[in-house]
Amino acid sequence: MTKMKAVVLEKTGPAEILRVKEVPRPSSPGTEEVIVKMAFAGINYADILSRKGMYSWAPKRPFILGIEGSGVIAQKGEEVEECEIGEPVIVGTQSGTYAEYIKVHKSRIFPAFPNYALRENATIAGSYMTSMVALKEMARVRQGETILVQAAAGALGITTCQLAKAMGLKVAGTASKEKKITFLREKLRIDLAINYTTQDFVREIKEWTRGKGVNVVLESVGGKVFQNSLRVLAPTGRIVLVGATSISYSKKNPFSLYKAWRQIPRVNLLKAIRRSYGVLGFHLGWLLTSSREILTPIIKELQEIIVTNDIHPVIDNVFTLEQASEAHRRIETRENIGKVILAIDETLET
Repeated sequence: MTKMKAVVLEKTGPAEILRVKEVPRPSSPGTEEVIVKMAFAGINYADILSRKGMYSWAPKRPFILGIEGSGVIAQKGEEVEECEIGEPVIVGTQSGTYAEYIKVHKSRIFPAFPNYALRENATIAGSYMTSMVALKEMARVRQGETILVQAAAGALGITTCQLAKAMGLKVAGTASKEKKITFLREKLRIDLAINYTTQDFVREIKEWTRGKGVNVVLESVGGKVFQNSLRVLAPTGRIVLVGATSISYSKKNPFSLYKAWRQIPRVNLLKAIRRSYGVLGFHLGWLLTSSREILTPIIKELQEIIVTNDIHPVIDNVFTLEQASEAHRRIETRENIGKVILAIDETLET
């Protein structure tokens, strides 16, 4: 039996538990399946939640981590007409991209964006598609509107800022470190960068909008950040929830469970009606696996925006498959500016 390297999650715990194992390589694809030789895997916060046992969409352990990446078609089923052997593709799926090979249904792959390196394509399925759905399908943004992006220097925050600017929005963003604030101002050139550890972002947003509030908030933190985000929404404003990174708990510690429960975003519907704002949320993984038809035109429009505006992913660091634990720690400690990815076979990029 042919073997391959993969990061298999067998138990939950800290980053140190991640190890590369030798596991069976996927067998011949089914009639509507493909086998992709992976080049790069993008790391998402969902992977960290899965490692901690806190991600409800994760499959039953043991499983191979990773929900996005890029590579080339190694094999395909007889009814797969959407791609050819050797064609570069983007993979978006429930698990399995931290590996040398992955077998997926043909609906889990997309053509790689032309003129973009495979390492850049490894960031499309998670960050860019999430930002695109949040802005276009959920918030239904319009040119000239204002948006506040929470955690703006993270992978999702950066892609949201990039796309929002390309769509003609005025962009404000928050971050926790001065090096990130400098990046947001000088590299992304957003309209307002706020260090939420030293500044009151509610007051800053109110002053920036002359008391009106913002039209849209992209929120991925939860807890007090979510509640304060509601305070800065303008009438008919929309807040889009794409996660809650502040939530953390241990099943062995009842107090941590209570703290996590307190961090879960909650909405007072009567207040929402009175103030005329909307709270929206979605799960990209669910859309990928059950509503692909919704995403197909979104991906096409995303590609047009990225290519037309010469938008490129901001890649913070590239780690090897054996350094998966180090890659996870970099995101958990909020040191990253942009996307952290794993290099599985860089030779495929040449």
